[in-house]
Amino acid sequence: MFDVALAAKARGELMFLLSPEKIPADLLALVTHRNLAPGEKLYYRGDRSVAVFAVEIGRLHLLSRSSDGRPVTIYVARAGECVSEAALFSDYCCSDAIAETPTRVAIFPKAPLLETLRRQPALSEEFMVMLAKRFDAVKVRLELRNLLSAKERVVQYLSLAVAPGRNELVVDRPLAYIAEDLGLSRESFYRMLARLSKDGSITRKGRSILVNGSADATLSSNAAKSFYL
Repeated sequence: MFDVALAAKARGELMFLLSPEKIPADLLALVTHRNLAPGEKLYYRGDRSVAVFAVEIGRLHLLSRSSDGRPVTIYVARAGECVSEAALFSDYCCSDAIAETPTRVAIFPKAPLLETLRRQPALSEEFMVMLAKRFDAVKVRLELRNLLSAKERVVQYLSLAVAPGRNELVVDRPLAYIAEDLGLSRESFYRMLARLSKDGSITRKGRSILVNGSADATLSSNAAKSFYL
């Protein structure tokens, strides 16, 4: 029933909403699916909240808008995660959700899902764990954006994005999106990557970036484990 990306399964990030064996039959019978093209909206801020969406394949860019209309990244939801969790307790969506890549979502009507969570303490706990990790990751993004210099933001971002015990990451998103996440113009971000490459801090090989040396991340190690590039 669920066509979930293998990468999400391999990372161990598959939440119960995408595990049919964990979902009660009455809720499973109500699940529908939707395919989104890159740039297509799943919902906008202010839309009526009617469901929670689990990402089977692709990525959803969750964003808000600044007072002057600039997009502000809140989170990037990947295969194995869900979005619009606040729908369970709110009548309206609190952010925009836009597909970054070809994306497929499973749609869970909010009233039946909420009733399932009330009846199933184990699933409720799993849901709370997922929300706690999401909160931690969003906090990291805010801390990064509050760093004063572009170099600090980029170095910390790369340090956190590398998996624990490794120094290589594969960039699976356009660099312009990452610049936006950091609150930098794409030109500033590209220049900083070039500077870091020139001084030997990083080595770029196609879509891969090797983080050289031991640039210390000052943010929490738990946050680092939940942070995605």
